[in-house]
Amino acid sequence: MEIREAVFADLSVLQRLGHETYRHYFGSLWQNNDELDAFLAEDFGDEVMRLSLNSPDSRWLVAEENGGAVGFARLDFNVQPETNVTTASGAKLCKLYFLPESRARGLGAKLFAAAERVAREHRQPVLWLDVLQSNLSAIGFYQRQGMHQMAETAYITAAQTTKLWVMKKDIND
Repeated sequence: MEIREAVFADLSVLQRLGHETYRHYFGSLWQNNDELDAFLAEDFGDEVMRLSLNSPDSRWLVAEENGGAVGFARLDFNVQPETNVTTASGAKLCKLYFLPESRARGLGAKLFAAAERVAREHRQPVLWLDVLQSNLSAIGFYQRQGMHQMAETAYITAAQTTKLWVMKKDIND
């Protein structure tokens, strides 16, 4: 597997992967399909993606095998978790997704390590993320990468409330 920083030319690949992987892993958790569609349109919409790909405060990484993209990660820098627990701002790992056929092969740990390296290069003292409390396999994965739960939060829509853990890892040297 090769991991590289995404460039603007990767926009459509990231959008396709984002829609496909998110629907596969999380689509069934949404109680309202219109809310799911709106979330995906906002999260992977043209303007949002353009801004993110061109921002000095964000980095997208693309994982490729045999010349094709199989996963990606997105980091935002200098972000503080929205919790009642005070912590330093740092790099938020916003996304780390793989196509279903590429899971459980050690690729996630390699992409996580690359994301952590990028966060360190940007002098971020903390790497943190939100994860579904019900996603025990992801929680276990992140714990194996050295992260721990620090707070509870929720994603709230008109139709539902989804409980999340905020996990973090101190990465300053």
